[in-house]
Amino acid sequence: MSGAGGFGKTTLATAVCARRRVRWRFRSGLFPLRPRIYIVTIGRDVRGRAAVAAKVVEVARFITGDTTEFNDPYLAGAHLGRLLDKRPRTLLVLDDVWEAEQLDPFLVAGRRCVRLVTTRNPSLLPPDARRIPVDQMSPEQARAVLTRNLPNLPDPLVNALLAATGRWALLLRLTNRLIAEQSGTGADSTTVAERILQRLRIQGPAAVDDAAATWNLDDPLLRNQAIEASIEASASLLRSGGRDRFAELGIFAEDESVPISVVARLWHATGQLNEGETRVLCGRLERLSLLTLDPRNRGTIRLHDVIRDYLRGSLSTAGLTLLNGLLIDSIAATLPPAQRLAPTTPDPGHAWWQLQAGYLLDHLVEHLLAA
Repeated sequence: MSGAGGFGKTTLATAVCARRRVRWRFRSGLFPLRPRIYIVTIGRDVRGRAAVAAKVVEVARFITGDTTEFNDPYLAGAHLGRLLDKRPRTLLVLDDVWEAEQLDPFLVAGRRCVRLVTTRNPSLLPPDARRIPVDQMSPEQARAVLTRNLPNLPDPLVNALLAATGRWALLLRLTNRLIAEQSGTGADSTTVAERILQRLRIQGPAAVDDAAATWNLDDPLLRNQAIEASIEASASLLRSGGRDRFAELGIFAEDESVPISVVARLWHATGQLNEGETRVLCGRLERLSLLTLDPRNRGTIRLHDVIRDYLRGSLSTAGLTLLNGLLIDSIAATLPPAQRLAPTTPDPGHAWWQLQAGYLLDHLVEHLLAA
């Protein structure tokens, strides 16, 4: 599947994996309710031979339990392929692939493995791949997303909103949640929708006079203008300080689930929020579709990369450095001091190896460097 950010590639891939027919096709003989379907997020930050090799090794461990290490991505890919050749039919979803060097090692051998790839760059797909473009929604699909669980809106207004959003899945969802959030407090939904439309036309892409027309989704400048207008409209509903706390989420790694406990550490340092207040604000952001909240494992959040890009762009270089430093200091305060190896050796600071959160174990060095 290929298409620009926010078009719904990941959502469609997840929906495919949830279909009964697909789950039956890749069912496990011993555990039919646990099919051999594996979803792996790549992301643009996996760059360079060492990082790609580490990702392939991680996938091999995830699927088969094999812990063999490789520094070469193609050797790692060949090993993964051999392991997959020994297994029954497997579906491997490679989500958010950016470069050919990220994809190529996963295409070695593994004849009984079906790969479903989502990417913004269709040129990296193999020539014999079945290509599925994912772009703007059909008018019917877009209308269903825009008006979901909303009071009836006048047809001309709905058509104008469809045009102003370009029938872009991410923007449609944000607009729907923004109308729902305000009308849920008793505001007139038509008035709210008209106000959002006006904002999209002024701050977003150039005004669309013909309600049946849509702006060019292939233009990244127009997409950025539209998403900025929608995010700003949603962020304006947050309480004092909420907009700043939301922007601070831009320091976290791309395509990663971040424990709410880690977010709470950052927000306590920047806004004196405790964990309960952090969870309330995360819930509000989730209702506005500004992030995805997963209650499992004591709660994690995840940002769509389009929204994360916007947040990072709103922070200065000095701001990113400061925020990463505050996060590091707040985490360090939870750790015991490390013991010197000898009286004359430098003070090692804190016992970072005692960290428990998987996110921090994976991304501590990135945050240290950014600080």
